[in-house]
Amino acid sequence: MKALVVYSSQTNNTKKLAEAAAAELNAEIVSVGAAGDISGYDHIVVGFWLKGGGPDPATQEFLPKLSGKKVFLFATHGGAVDSSHVKNGMSKARELAAGATVTGSFSCPGEVSVKVQAAVAEKNPKAPWLHDAPAAAGHPDENDLTALRKGLQDSFS
Repeated sequence: MKALVVYSSQTNNTKKLAEAAAAELNAEIVSVGAAGDISGYDHIVVGFWLKGGGPDPATQEFLPKLSGKKVFLFATHGGAVDSSHVKNGMSKARELAAGATVTGSFSCPGEVSVKVQAAVAEKNPKAPWLHDAPAAAGHPDENDLTALRKGLQDSFS
């Protein structure tokens, strides 16, 4: 099995998970903007951050290109894992990858800087994840990395 990890990361939260996924799978790793020909890969692992109720814009453009591939999705976000914001974002990712076979998914909080939280707090309406953002401090942590590795193992076995 030949796997590729493709990720988009604004604050290095998703990159941290992508690097752990690539190490776990002995896979190549590339940012979504540099992802070229994916035809030689059996399984594509896609990491992204959530924005506006869905994957970041670059990942939104990439996911529809995965038709016919086996795909594992993972995301980082400022919200709580069980929040509607996160659930809707992951559902949107699955919709965008509709031509692919999604073999698994994972999400965890990613630290949001105090500066970004303050800027978002000034907006009206406020982002739905803002009240959860302080709890994301220090994430992704080792427990998150372990959970991602477990999800990948389950997906690839």
